[in-house]
Amino acid sequence: MKELHIQPGHTVDEDEKLGDLVNHIKVQKSIRRTYVVLRDLVPVGIIRSVDMYELLGTKYGMELNYKKKLKDVMYENILIADSSMQVDELSRIAMARPYEDIYDDIIVTNNGRFIGVIPVYELLTFMTEYKLKNAMQQSPLTGLPGNESIEQYISHKLEMKQPFSIIYSDIDHFKAYNDVYGFKFGDDVIKWVGKILTSFSIPDLFVGHIGGDDFVTIIPEAYVHDYCDLAIERFEVEKKQFYAHDDYMKQYIVSLDREHRLKKFPFISISMAVINVGINQYTDLSAISITAAQLKKKAKNASGSIYVTA
Repeated sequence: MKELHIQPGHTVDEDEKLGDLVNHIKVQKSIRRTYVVLRDLVPVGIIRSVDMYELLGTKYGMELNYKKKLKDVMYENILIADSSMQVDELSRIAMARPYEDIYDDIIVTNNGRFIGVIPVYELLTFMTEYKLKNAMQQSPLTGLPGNESIEQYISHKLEMKQPFSIIYSDIDHFKAYNDVYGFKFGDDVIKWVGKILTSFSIPDLFVGHIGGDDFVTIIPEAYVHDYCDLAIERFEVEKKQFYAHDDYMKQYIVSLDREHRLKKFPFISISMAVINVGINQYTDLSAISITAAQLKKKAKNASGSIYVTA
């Protein structure tokens, strides 16, 4: 949420009287849409200006409510977000509020204590720009986040100092397949792998397309083994669809190797290199990349679909 402009907001104490707030507004000659009600620096509700004047504007409104404490007249159905929350998650929650609440300021806290507010227009403006930027950074083939988004996401995870796992995946013998079946089928294989890697319901699942036949997955370490096992199982079961009947019966294809000699190549397989990133184990992406290169080489030296862990 650090990329958003968190505004100071306007706060009042829960034990302050409604009449005192009205008098303060008269002296300041300035009225705010929302006042955040605090209890020892912890937000507990809001006073909406429109509600306040509606309350006081009735026939006996002044007599009945002028001396009431703000905690007795405040609106308590408020949206409080910790400053560590992801902006896209905040946007989803904010836009899911009831219609009458949707334009209320979002209250931001740090360890439960009030630090400011985010007006809804600020959030909507940011999300519009964010989605436009993400669309420009997506892989045109798979629609998955590209290199810049991947690097930003990993950097954010490192800053949070929480353990996570990175899985680098690529397709073995893809060049030979591409040479035999052509770019159209090759692109279909890449899109299919992207769909496999994003098809699992796992918390905090992030899948990016580095380029070509290379992908990266970022997930909590606890889900690594199940994720890799299921991805490999689906890959092996479904890859039949990308081969002609004759080739499938032979279980190999013939193509030119790097020395331009005809050679039998196995069917495509998937290699997955897993790096479990502990707290303070890595400080930047470059160190992770070095470990990843070593692991990918180890995985590709093995036959068939496999995953290896550092």
